[in-house]
Amino acid sequence: MNTCLQIDDADASFNVLFYHNPNPMWIVEVDTLCFKDVNEAAVKHYGYTRDEFLNHICLANIRPLQEQQDMLDLIRTIKHKQTVKKELTHVKKDGSIIHVNITSFNVTYNGKLCRMIIIHDITGQKHKDIKLTEAIDKMYETLESITDGFITLNNKLKITYWNKEAERILCIKREAVLLKSLWEIYPYYRNLQVFKQFKQSLKHKETVKFEQYIAPLNKWICFNVYPGVESLTVYFQDITSQKYGEEQINLKNKSLDRIAYVNSHIIRKPLANILGIINSLELLPHNNNFDEPLKMLKQSALELDNIIKDVNSHVERTIK
Repeated sequence: MNTCLQIDDADASFNVLFYHNPNPMWIVEVDTLCFKDVNEAAVKHYGYTRDEFLNHICLANIRPLQEQQDMLDLIRTIKHKQTVKKELTHVKKDGSIIHVNITSFNVTYNGKLCRMIIIHDITGQKHKDIKLTEAIDKMYETLESITDGFITLNNKLKITYWNKEAERILCIKREAVLLKSLWEIYPYYRNLQVFKQFKQSLKHKETVKFEQYIAPLNKWICFNVYPGVESLTVYFQDITSQKYGEEQINLKNKSLDRIAYVNSHIIRKPLANILGIINSLELLPHNNNFDEPLKMLKQSALELDNIIKDVNSHVERTIK
C-alpha cells in the first residue's frame, strides 16, 4: 500500500526542504497538472514569476509540444507510484530547451493529491555527451573510410574493433572476430609472426613493423603495431602488388647480371683472343695483300669490343 507524505505550507521542516533547496522544485496537483507551489530556484531557473507559475501556466507549459502525450502517459503511470526518477526535456519561459533529471514522489499538499518534483539540470553534461558521441561517430566514420586495415585488441589479444578495409584485406567479417581471439578462430595465424609480434608489442610496449605472407590468401601484408596501456592498435596494408613488383625487378636484375656476365666473360674472352691473334698476324711477315683484310678484321673486332663495353655500361646503370 502506498504511503503519501502529508505536508502544508506552514510546516517549518517543509520550508527548509522546499523553499531553501538550491535545486528547482515544485508541487503539481495530479488531477489538474496545476502548480500548487514552486521554490525560488525554480523561479530563477525557468524564468517565470511565482505568480505565473501558480496562476497562469501548468505543467504542460514546461514540456515541449511534441511531448505532451508522453507527459500525460507518464502522469497516468506514476499517479500512484511513490518515487519515480526519469530524464526529461523541459522548456523555459524564453523557449530554450533544457535536459533534466527529475525525482518525483507522492505528497498530500494542503489536502490535495500532488507530486513533489526535484529537478536537476543536466543540459551541460548532455551537450558534452552529444559532442562526445558526435566525435566518436566521426572517428568511426574516418576509420571506416581509410584505405588501411585497422583493428584494435585488448590486453587478452581479443579483437575490439575491425574496420571495413580489414574485412576486405583479410577476408574476415567483423562479426566473426569481434570480442574473440583471431588465433583461436583461425589457428593458422598463431604460427605466423602476427601472433608473436602482437604479443611482443603488448608485453614490451614497443611499436613494431613487419611484413607477413598469408598463404591462404596469397597476400603479403605489412603490419604496423602500436601498443597502448592495455591494448594494441594495428594498421596494415596489402602490399602484394608491391612485392610482386619487387620480385619482377629482382628477376630483371638477375637477367641483366647474366647478360653482363655473358658479355664480360663468355663473349669478350674469345673476342680478346681474336684481337690477340690479329696482333700476332700483324707482326708476322706477310705480303701487302693481307694488310687491308687484317686492318678491316681488327677494326670490326674493336667495334664489337666497344659495343660489348657499351652494353655492359648500360646494364650496370639499369641495375643501379
